[in-house]
Amino acid sequence: MPLRCKLLSGILWLVLHQATIAVGSSGSEIVPPIFRYDDFKACRQVNSPGEFCYVRIVLESKENDVDSPSRIVPNFRRNLLDWGMCIADCQREVGLLDESERERLFQPKIEVNFTYMVPMAVTHEQLHNYQSKYGKLINICVNNRMERDYQLSQHAYSQIEHCVTNDPLVTRSDFDWMTVTFLVIGVMLIGSAVGASVVDLLGGAKVKDHIVVSAFSIRRNWARLTEVNTSKIYKDIGYIDGLRVFINVYVLLVHCILVVGAVPTSDPSIAEGLLQYRVIQNITATAYQTVQFFIVITGILLMANFMKDLEDKPQLSFEYFWKKIINRWFRLCPVYYYFLLMSMVGHALPGVELGPLGYKAVVMERNICRERGWKNILFVSNLTNGFVPCFLQGWYLGADQQMFLGAILVLTVIWKYPKSIKPMLVVLLVIPNVIATVITYKLGLESVIPIRLSELKFLLSFEKWFFHIYQPSYVTAHSIIAGMIAGYLYHETKRGRLNLDESKLYAVLRKVTVPITVIGFLSPCLFYEFDFPRPSWTVLLHSILYRNYGAFAACMCFIHFFRSQPGTIRRFLASRPMASLGKLSYSVYVLHVPLLRLMVNNMPTLMEATVTSVGALMLRLVVLSYALGLVVYLVLEQPTFQLLKHYILDRSSNKVKKAE
Repeated sequence: MPLRCKLLSGILWLVLHQATIAVGSSGSEIVPPIFRYDDFKACRQVNSPGEFCYVRIVLESKENDVDSPSRIVPNFRRNLLDWGMCIADCQREVGLLDESERERLFQPKIEVNFTYMVPMAVTHEQLHNYQSKYGKLINICVNNRMERDYQLSQHAYSQIEHCVTNDPLVTRSDFDWMTVTFLVIGVMLIGSAVGASVVDLLGGAKVKDHIVVSAFSIRRNWARLTEVNTSKIYKDIGYIDGLRVFINVYVLLVHCILVVGAVPTSDPSIAEGLLQYRVIQNITATAYQTVQFFIVITGILLMANFMKDLEDKPQLSFEYFWKKIINRWFRLCPVYYYFLLMSMVGHALPGVELGPLGYKAVVMERNICRERGWKNILFVSNLTNGFVPCFLQGWYLGADQQMFLGAILVLTVIWKYPKSIKPMLVVLLVIPNVIATVITYKLGLESVIPIRLSELKFLLSFEKWFFHIYQPSYVTAHSIIAGMIAGYLYHETKRGRLNLDESKLYAVLRKVTVPITVIGFLSPCLFYEFDFPRPSWTVLLHSILYRNYGAFAACMCFIHFFRSQPGTIRRFLASRPMASLGKLSYSVYVLHVPLLRLMVNNMPTLMEATVTSVGALMLRLVVLSYALGLVVYLVLEQPTFQLLKHYILDRSSNKVKKAE
């Protein structure tokens, strides 16, 4: 039986498998409730000092199917609860109990084999004070409610995670030098943009040409945004900008879906029920592939531009590579660092009032970033090794920057030793896959990205697959190398030095592209439904397929596109509006998570995990992200890049030329 027929048979089985009913739906009410919050607003307004505490509650449980060693179980832990409790209410309830009842209801610490608290040194002293003051009270209050409201005889251990208060001494301490710095920078940027725009319209010719006016003028930055690249390479692959827009929007939508599992919801059984459907399991598994698409695009553009520059100017110098690195830093750092600072400010921003979900949304992020934000500054936040990261989406920027530096090193070797390009790229394509396979085998990891609601509430920070496979640059580097290979093939084909129609390897790859991609997309649900011992050959082989099919499909599509005339879709993706939106992709990617956190903070009650509410959240996030992304591009991203480029990059280049 030919290989293609076997692949098609497998696809048919998988398609039919998707069409069957879900593997089970968790539609019943969860008792005791995983999330239960007292009335946050009433607690803080009616009582003084209005103390409200977020509590982790641990129950003893003999059965924990979420820890299955052979299957991915997407459910919440039934023995880990997340409650928000008003101290005044607890004091009234416990005050009605006699001493013997209080002693009976108190539960000492229960030892469990999973992480239920986020360790943070920055809040250790504050939490210790709250725990010593209210720890026993909340412990008794929780168990009293368990018996009274849910008729449960089993007692639970409670630990305070965070408390908020109306005490002016506490709230005033939140407004510190970081908050002032963030506000001053914001005012300076807006003031400079307004001032430069006025001067650009009304000033004399000499003043208009000043670099500060040129950099901050909104009119000129709008022209930069809407300017169309006329280079030959862009005419061939300009559709990538439009593609970026759709991938970016997809990332925003996925993050909205993940919020349903990451923050307290009114009915967690809805999230559990959704994740029982095979189609949903397969869609969530594509989160890994979207990252690979972005990395492939980086590799394609890097190699295609390098090969063109090398051909146009054979006498390149090390300054060429250094400029590429500096140029990239100037583009990335200002926007990234400003919103990183915003995360460190958190709820102390003017106009931000903490809501019931405020701790989960902004306060926890603020505390983590103040403790671990230095990793983001150094672009190494992807190497978390089991700690909750600051500025969650920053891991990609760290990994991308590391891979970019590695790719520049590869280009430097190619420049010095041109004949090494083919064997070196092949070896570099294999090495990350070998590393990932060895890690998967040694640690007994899953073959696909495991979406477990039990881990999602910690933003998957303690999920081994994430910090061993998903985030490290040395494991995902195969995608940037694949992109570089595609970029090299583009250059050689366009120069007439390569005819892919004569390649037997390309003919085989072209035939199996669609079957492999479909199998890669449809197969993740099998690892939720069936038991696959880990490690095993099945898991290892599927892990190789899963990690590579997205990058492989992206490269094969790119090769097909540059060998054919653009159709309606590609012309639309390369149009001026899409190209302009594509230029906003970086700012949108950086700011959308802080924006999403503020939106969650403003929710008046626990989040509603319904299609309507999540859909509305998605729409608001996409519209607001691109609206604010436009402002950030005009006021922050372009002005700072133009200034840094002028005062550092251009001046250093002029000094080198004078020295020569």
